[in-house]
Amino acid sequence: MFESTMVAIAEALDALRLDVYDSMQAADQMAACERLARLEARVKAHLFAATRAADASKAAKAVGATSTGAALATMFGGDEAAAARMVKRANKVQAGSATEKALASGELSEAQADLIADKLGSLPGNPSEAQREGAETQLLDDAKKMSLKDLGRRADRISDTFADDDEVDAHEDKTLRDRETEARKKSYFWMADRKDGTYKGEFVIPEAQAEMLKNALEALNAPQVKKTDDDLAAAIYDAPPTYGQQMAEAFCTFIEHIPGGELPQTAGVGVTVSVSIELRSLIDGLKAGTLTTGCRVSAAEVRRMACEQAILPMVFDGAPLPLDCGREKRLFTRAQRRAAEGRDGGCTFPGCTRPPSWCVGHHARKTWAAGGTTDLHDMVLICPHHHRIVHAQDWDIVFADDGRPEYIPPAAIDPERRPRRNHRFRADRSDQAA
Repeated sequence: MFESTMVAIAEALDALRLDVYDSMQAADQMAACERLARLEARVKAHLFAATRAADASKAAKAVGATSTGAALATMFGGDEAAAARMVKRANKVQAGSATEKALASGELSEAQADLIADKLGSLPGNPSEAQREGAETQLLDDAKKMSLKDLGRRADRISDTFADDDEVDAHEDKTLRDRETEARKKSYFWMADRKDGTYKGEFVIPEAQAEMLKNALEALNAPQVKKTDDDLAAAIYDAPPTYGQQMAEAFCTFIEHIPGGELPQTAGVGVTVSVSIELRSLIDGLKAGTLTTGCRVSAAEVRRMACEQAILPMVFDGAPLPLDCGREKRLFTRAQRRAAEGRDGGCTFPGCTRPPSWCVGHHARKTWAAGGTTDLHDMVLICPHHHRIVHAQDWDIVFADDGRPEYIPPAAIDPERRPRRNHRFRADRSDQAA
C-alpha cells in the first residue's frame, strides 16, 4: 500500500507542470499557495509518523548511525541539527492524537502542531486525560482563527479550561518569568566598524524590548507616512529604497532622538556627542567636522544634526578653543515648539504627513549655523528625513505672503526652481507650486 501510494503521488506531481501557476489569476495563485501549504502539512504528518516509528525501533542502528537525526541527515541533503529538531518535534506530536489528525488532514500547519504539542506537554498540575484532551480541543479551535504568536499567548493560559483563575495566573506568571530569565541569558549585542563609513552588527534581545523597538521603527516607517517623492528618492538611492533601507533610515532617526541628557551620567556629565568644526565650514563650507568619538562628518550633516539637537557643536575659528559650546541660543523653547505645532500641524515639507511628535524645529529664514535667529517666525517643523534632504541637497525655504513656508528645490530636481508647499495640513492655496 505504501509503495503504490508513493508511486501515485509521484505520478500526480509529475503531471502537474511547474509553470501552470503563471497563467492563473492572482486570486487563484494565492489559493494554490494555500492548497499546496495544506498538502505540505499532510505530508509532514506522515514524515513525523515515519520518523517516530523509526526512532522507537532504533532503526538508525541498522544503518550504522548514532541516532535517528544523524541517520536522517545523510538522506536527501539533510542537516544533522535540523534533523535532530525534526525528530524531537515528531516525538512531541503524539500518535493518534487530535493534533496529529489535524496535521494529517491539512487543517493545521507544522508550526501550529509543534506549538500545541509543546504546550500540552507542559500543562501545570497533573491534569487528567479528559482535561488534556479538552485543552487540546480548545487550542485546535483557536488555531483556526489566531496567528501563531497569538496562539502561543493563548496556550500560556490554556490551563483555564480545567483550572481556576488563580492557578492559571500563577502558572502563566511562572512561565513568563522563566521565559524572561532565559531571554536575558540569550541576549547579546555587537557592532563592528566596516571601515567604509558604516557599521554592521547583530543582536538578540527579549521580546518586550524588541517589540518596543519594532513599534518605534515601524511608526517611523509607516506606509501612510510619505517620506519622499520619487525624484528625491532617485537623488539618494540608485533605485527605490528597499524595506531594509527604509528601516535603517528609521533606526537612524530613532537613535538621533534618544535624549542623551537623560541617560546615566559619565563623570557628572550627561551622555552627549559633540562635534568640532570651524566656523566658516559650519556656516556654508565643505570642511568636515569631528565627533568626540573621532568620527568625521560632512559639514552639511553637521549643520543638519545641530538643528536637530542630535549633537552639541563646538565651534572653532582657527583657534584651539571653541568659540561656542552652548545649546540654549540655538534651540527653540518648549513654548515656541508648541506654538509651531499648532501652526504647522506637522512636517512642512511638500507631501510629507509626519506628525509634530517626530518633527524638529528648523531655522528656515537663515540657518542657525549662519547666524539665524531662534524666533518662532524663523521656525518651521520638519521631519528628520526631510531635514536631511534640505541640508544635503540645498533646498531653500521662503515664506509666502500669508506667512506659510514654501520649499524651493535645487535646479537638479526642478530647473525652474518653483516653490512647493505642504498642503496636507494647510490646504489654503491653489497654485501650480504644490
